[in-house]
Amino acid sequence: MKKLLAVYSGSFNPFHYGHLDILQALQETTWIDKVLVVVSPKNPAKSESVYIQSASDRLEAVKGVIEENELTKCEASDIEFSRTPPIYTVETLRQIQTLYPDYDIRYVCGADCLDKIQRWRNAQELICDIGMIVFPRDGYDLGTIVNQVLSKWKNAKILVSTITPREISSTEIRRRLKNKEDYFDLTPVIL
Repeated sequence: MKKLLAVYSGSFNPFHYGHLDILQALQETTWIDKVLVVVSPKNPAKSESVYIQSASDRLEAVKGVIEENELTKCEASDIEFSRTPPIYTVETLRQIQTLYPDYDIRYVCGADCLDKIQRWRNAQELICDIGMIVFPRDGYDLGTIVNQVLSKWKNAKILVSTITPREISSTEIRRRLKNKEDYFDLTPVIL
């Protein structure tokens, strides 16, 4: 039986306590053997102007959070740094599958992501061949979203977490930074 590798990716712009809640939940999940935290240098849906840290600074921040919180199953990855944009999740996951042939891979995301997944490149491959671990998000009816995905793809591999991470917005952190307001209640990272 193969081990299970959870892949949690994002721009982490910046990394915040909601992200940490997800990593801690994955760390404590006994059937997950390893968590790869993929820092995306550039989200194809976001403009360059929204980034408050360089990709390498965001990677270092994730590494620091992993170390400080003793998340021993977790490893930060820069696998997307050498790729030419646009970078698509399914392509990164295929690359990870070749690097970790002894693992079954599951992509980790929130209900908001699953709600939009049908618009993603090769969504069926991501949902049915690779599979997903989905976390609840405020304002999203995860049961309804899962049922909609299952009605389209009967063989979808979706695992639903019972842990709801704190609702924190990276956009709010960036707004506070711009206005020189305190942001320390939202992120463990000093910006």
